[in-house]
Amino acid sequence: MRAHGLLDVWRLVWLLCLVLATGLAQVSQVCPTHNDISPCYCSVKKSGLDIVCEITDMQHISKAMSVLKGRPNLVIFYLRLRHNNLPKLQGYVFLGLDIRHLTIHNSSLAVLEESSLSSIGSALTQLDLSQNSLSSVPSPALRDLHHLLILNLNRNKIAAIHNKAFEGLDTLEILTLYENKISSIEPDAFKGLDNRRLKRLNLGGNELARIPTQALNSLELLKKLELQENHISTIEEGDFEGLKALDSLGLAHNHLREVPARVFSHLTQLNSLELDGNQITHVDPNAFIGLEENLQYLRLGDNNLHSVPSDALRRLHRLRHLDLRANNITVLPEDAFTGYGDSITFLNLQKNMIKILPPLVFENLNSLETLNLQNNKLPHISEEVTESIVDTLRHIDITDNPLICDCDLRWYSTWLGNLRDKDDEMMSKKRTVCTMVSEHREYSVQNIPLDRMGCVGKNAGKYSSSATGCKMYVDATLPVFVLVAVLM
Repeated sequence: MRAHGLLDVWRLVWLLCLVLATGLAQVSQVCPTHNDISPCYCSVKKSGLDIVCEITDMQHISKAMSVLKGRPNLVIFYLRLRHNNLPKLQGYVFLGLDIRHLTIHNSSLAVLEESSLSSIGSALTQLDLSQNSLSSVPSPALRDLHHLLILNLNRNKIAAIHNKAFEGLDTLEILTLYENKISSIEPDAFKGLDNRRLKRLNLGGNELARIPTQALNSLELLKKLELQENHISTIEEGDFEGLKALDSLGLAHNHLREVPARVFSHLTQLNSLELDGNQITHVDPNAFIGLEENLQYLRLGDNNLHSVPSDALRRLHRLRHLDLRANNITVLPEDAFTGYGDSITFLNLQKNMIKILPPLVFENLNSLETLNLQNNKLPHISEEVTESIVDTLRHIDITDNPLICDCDLRWYSTWLGNLRDKDDEMMSKKRTVCTMVSEHREYSVQNIPLDRMGCVGKNAGKYSSSATGCKMYVDATLPVFVLVAVLM
């Protein structure tokens, strides 16, 4: 009994200590008055204080930091220094502060003293130095940030990444250097990072003329690599050989003219590949070797392709999203999607110059949900073209085509009438029109006057919604009209 009593006492003491500690922590997370830290201002978040200092200078920021240092146990979850005149970050400016997320944005920052961040290295997890005037990676100032997860150096003036530029950032998972002036990346640029930690690297919007293969080879567990908006004109086999875990590769808006054989053969885990916005005229039949089992998203829009690169695509057994918009495709062969179309749910062919759709062109697209044919040269889209996909199709865009109002379009109103949810409302709002040649006027495709057009034969059946909530089936092939009312 006595032992049980002592145990209960200790439990009570522990509970009281916990309550007191929690109370003290909550008391400490109180903002200073605005006058004390002006022109900065403060708000209390769930995990600590959120402090913002805007349109000021280092003198006023230092004064605010001194006030914050006088408050023990303070957790500054966000410290945001934005739109300031802050060309140089002085040493130990944050000494004595517990800062988790630090932003110094658009503040003309050009120099970080070596000791400027060292005092907060044990707590800092996110550092945003975007839109400043840094001409190189401030490696000495970053070296002690051993708990940093995210580093944002976007929109600076960095021209090169030197060897071991990020040494000491043992925990870094996301590194983004978008829109600098990087034209050179030394072979050991990323040496010193834990190559099993870094998951995302953004080098987009720079001046790279080729893939920095040697520098990337050490990043064996990198998941996402963004190289869009550079000056890369060629890629070749071996360029990505060290990136065996890569899930997403962005090469959009470069100067690529072709996709050569086996160029992605080492990227067996790749799920998404962006090649849009280049000048690609040719895709080698063996270009996608290695991507057979995992590639699901492929963007080839805004290039100079004159045909669907079917031979290259046929090995992509799991492809779901295929974007071929804004090319120079004029003809779709009947077998354009044969051998790989089973899993495609999204197909974008808008802004091409397609004039004819063969009757069986979409026959293999058994999972298709979205089809975009907007802004082509199509005068006719027959029921034979769509009959194999209408059961799965949720969205179709055939606007901005020179469609002729004829019986071939009857399928559209039937399909639209069978949609039973928000898709129906969205599709109904699209202004899809055709021209009635004999009347020199336009009609909405779902409301063309089929009764006056003498449609007979295969296309005669039509479902139409009436104001009374019934549906009527009209068979014009019979000597008399048979009306079958189907209650909704």
